[in-house]
Amino acid sequence: MKGSYAALMQSKYFNPAFNSAIFDGPVRIYFAQPHESLALKIYFQLQHQYQEKLQRAKDLAKVIDRTILVMIYPTQESFENSFESKSFIQSDSLFDDTIIGVNGPFEDEQLDQVLATTLEAIESWEKIPFQKTEENAIL
Repeated sequence: MKGSYAALMQSKYFNPAFNSAIFDGPVRIYFAQPHESLALKIYFQLQHQYQEKLQRAKDLAKVIDRTILVMIYPTQESFENSFESKSFIQSDSLFDDTIIGVNGPFEDEQLDQVLATTLEAIESWEKIPFQKTEENAIL
């Protein structure tokens, strides 16, 4: 993560309601405790449905030093304060990291959109040039 946790906490994307997080390599999911089940759905679906892509993200993150921060906002108002949008999902950058904002609690039907946006962020890393070394030659 190029930006520090302190920078995230002081950014417009952070919400004081975020009192929990799930970290799995470069994917970090921030949420308020009442939305733990939603965060776990994202985490488990990434683990089970997209295991190879998630492993690729972990390998790339070691070289390019980037993270994906999935933020599940507790209310529409808190989402709008960060993204100035009423949409369900928005992406932005904080330093070189990707912020994915999710507008409040969501229904199961919307999970695919959250996963697709996360996978798009991972796939965008493939286009980032980096210097090949013996340690990362397999990338």
